Amino acid sequence: MFKPFSYYLISLSLPFGLLTDYQLNAVSTPESTYEPRLDKNYVKIVDEVQKPFIYVSTKAKRTVVQLKVECASLQQPEINAWPFDDEFFNQFFGKRPPQDQQRAKMSLGTGFFVSPDGYIMTNYHVVKNAKTIKVSFLDHLESEMPAEFIGGDPKTDVAVIKVNVENHEYLNFAEDNAVEVGQCVIAAGNPFELTTSITMGVISAKNRNNLQITDVGDFIQTDAAINPGNSGGPLLNLYGEVVGMNTAILSNSGGYMGVGFAIPSSICQNIMYQLKKDGQVRWGYLGVSVQFIDASLAEAFGTTKGALVASVQKGSPAEKAGIVAGDVILGVDTKNINTPQELESAVRLKAPGKEISLRILREKKELKFKAVIDDRQTTEVGDGYDARLGIHVEPATQGSLQRYSHALLDAEGVIVKSIDDNSPLKGKVQVGYLISQVNNKKIKSASDFVEAMKESQNKIATLLLVSQRGQYFFVSMTPNLKSK
Repeated sequence: MFKPFSYYLISLSLPFGLLTDYQLNAVSTPESTYEPRLDKNYVKIVDEVQKPFIYVSTKAKRTVVQLKVECASLQQPEINAWPFDDEFFNQFFGKRPPQDQQRAKMSLGTGFFVSPDGYIMTNYHVVKNAKTIKVSFLDHLESEMPAEFIGGDPKTDVAVIKVNVENHEYLNFAEDNAVEVGQCVIAAGNPFELTTSITMGVISAKNRNNLQITDVGDFIQTDAAINPGNSGGPLLNLYGEVVGMNTAILSNSGGYMGVGFAIPSSICQNIMYQLKKDGQVRWGYLGVSVQFIDASLAEAFGTTKGALVASVQKGSPAEKAGIVAGDVILGVDTKNINTPQELESAVRLKAPGKEISLRILREKKELKFKAVIDDRQTTEVGDGYDARLGIHVEPATQGSLQRYSHALLDAEGVIVKSIDDNSPLKGKVQVGYLISQVNNKKIKSASDFVEAMKESQNKIATLLLVSQRGQYFFVSMTPNLKSK
């Protein structure tokens, strides 16, 4: 059900003096009527200025689609906040009361063609858990086509679907280094089910991190209007190229407030190619635990920028390359590294097996090392739920660990995502706690956690090693004997 909203008509008055650069000629008729006529040079300039916007808008109409996604029936009450059940908007704008437990969920979103043979890119949160996906073309909405889910990556919120078409017009991607702050951009999509909507703005900022939207940062910030239903739509430059995919906004009202975020084209392309080829994503892995260089460390290490290596994992690509604790990573290939998040993003996007060049500051001297990226394989690990404990867990990634203020961003285990009301852990642990052991067995993934709980089902009590903000402690409890 839609939330009520109001429409406002706004009139804009401009001082007459603003038009003095272009003469307004008036022609009087015998009947003394006044007919303003714009100067021809002014008309020519306006026509030229409008051409790129009309070109991009027309191209978007032929390549951007509306998605109608029916999700599987809910097994537990689901909390949603906005008319289109858009997860990232729920995160920012609050929640509404639980809906019917068995009611199927319908969501709307946007996608765009990325190849002539029917591949379409969208946000993962738009199509995850989809029972059916239907695609409507903006230039003829009366027709719908079923779409096949090819694959999705929750860590970047990128997904690829496919429809059965041939030689369809599609959008090309812009190079990241061609995207500049202040550049004009156009957002295309279907906000509030208003199809074929085009808005304009500029690139407000690049490389936005620590937004807690996805595990991978480097978001593009824009003031082009983005609203619920725009998720998965393209952010285009005036050449009609994709500079990013619209994903989330920051707002306390539920609507556009001038701050929107798009996944940059380099990440979109990287994930798209992997999903099309293998149906899954392989992440690059270096094997270092890094931290920020604050004011107290800057003098000792001789820099305020870079990622300070706190530890190196045994057998990792970093150890094999000769990286040691106390090194400061200043660059990966041609990319400068200013923060740990930038290092994480740079390494993740490198294909396993690729050799990279690392620029290192050691004892205030710059050195260069070569490292061969390994396969992290964390995107294949999903969430886990244990009915006896009544908790839902997710993998411990740098993003989730940072989100809940854990001291070590390379800690192994699972993060408590939700706790049932009748859970025996209620009051003993909280959402965001890290579980690193179950009955003295180390936990490295959600599947490890589920397996460890199965092994402990005949035990009277279960012992968990948990931590929060770097403080570790044991929790012992008797699980629920009956599954819910």
